[in-house]
Amino acid sequence: MSCMPLRYTKIVCTIGPATSEENMIVELVKAGMDAARLNFSHGSHSEHLQRLKSLRKISEELKINISVIQDLPGPKLRVGKLLREPLKLEEGSIVKLSNSPFQQNDQEIPVLFKNLSKLVEVGSEVYLADGTIRLRVIDISKEWVSCRVELGGLLTTGKGINIPKAKGDVSAITEEDIEHIKFGVQNEVDYIAVSFVRSARDILRAKEVLKGFNSDIPVIAKIEKSEAVENIQEIVSSCDAVMVARGDLGVEIGIENVPLVQKKVIKLANLLGKPVITATQILISMLSQPTPTRAEVSDIANAILDGTDALMLSEETAVGKYPLEAVRVLARVAASTEREMVYQPKPVIDAESVEEAIGRAACQVANAVKAKFIVAYTRSGSTARLIAKHRPMIPIKAFTPNTKVARRLSIVWGTESFYAQESANAPLPDMVEEHLKKLDLVRQGDTVIVVAGMPTGPVGSTNMIRVQKIEK
Repeated sequence: MSCMPLRYTKIVCTIGPATSEENMIVELVKAGMDAARLNFSHGSHSEHLQRLKSLRKISEELKINISVIQDLPGPKLRVGKLLREPLKLEEGSIVKLSNSPFQQNDQEIPVLFKNLSKLVEVGSEVYLADGTIRLRVIDISKEWVSCRVELGGLLTTGKGINIPKAKGDVSAITEEDIEHIKFGVQNEVDYIAVSFVRSARDILRAKEVLKGFNSDIPVIAKIEKSEAVENIQEIVSSCDAVMVARGDLGVEIGIENVPLVQKKVIKLANLLGKPVITATQILISMLSQPTPTRAEVSDIANAILDGTDALMLSEETAVGKYPLEAVRVLARVAASTEREMVYQPKPVIDAESVEEAIGRAACQVANAVKAKFIVAYTRSGSTARLIAKHRPMIPIKAFTPNTKVARRLSIVWGTESFYAQESANAPLPDMVEEHLKKLDLVRQGDTVIVVAGMPTGPVGSTNMIRVQKIEK
């Protein structure tokens, strides 16, 4: 049974206290959720395991592939335990950031990071609480960092701390992250998202850790540091997928720069055929309101027009009052925006590889013959991604003998994936047609474009296009 609505842009939902129950997850899927994010900055392994088990169970019951993304905390600096909350920081006052998990007095802000003094210098800016509070470093010792409050506000325990262009070489993979990765490998998550990536080295480090656990789980690079923007080419080239994490990114580079950076990252990811997720404050007003603002709707539409594969809801579905309404709004806006999108073909003659030429040609042929679907038979997922990167505005149906690949394709633009066992006897075109009929996706006389590697060769070797007319 196909559950995929007529929508190309994928929806990722963060599962949290508001959406942990199985019945709520079922409703999220029915509303349009294609992938689930588990945020390991919050919650225990046992809580995440229960959510993961629920997702797998529901995926099997509804016969739909749902990707599960494990989002690592990374080296996130956070405020420690305050004596009284909220702590009011007055403009012009002096506060000390200490290497302590607990606050000792009102002039101290405890920081859950031991080497804070190595990250800053006199004059450095320090932002608290998603950038709403700004401090300026005026003195440094081994045990504390003294700051003047330049922009005051109310501070609570656990709030994030950002230091744009922090000194030193802080690895994006912490010891805590390695334990989380081990959990993710043991429980077969579909993607691992690395936070606070600065360079390709962070991605290679994550893959090294995964290799140590005998795993090839794809790695998502979260773009949320100014250094990541500077090194964007090498990062996108080395990762398997990208996330534009606009919250911390806005603090790091200034909110006025986020829109153009978002466009740049999406364009590069599209060019390299890497799935890209746009995240943070997609529908933030729906935390407490049942309808979005006009600005949020425009933001969603623009991300889709930019070329994003997926849009991610964070607090909206994790702790919001209206998680289902938020998903439905996202699905409606996506479907409406996509109706105005037009396929833009690229010349096959300029393709730099056989696979790229096949991807471009398949999309052009599909549009020329008005095919109902483009069908990708793929063992690694690369064939489907090769097609999706060109945004053919024709649904892509991916068949794969690998259940992990089927789930991973759930974040790829316009692609619905199905498990299909390889057959040594049946020719590939016959097998594809049989599966399409079994799923009730085609009728006699429909035309589909089949793309695959023929004969069955190395993984990733796409070299065949077939125009197939569905018979009785």
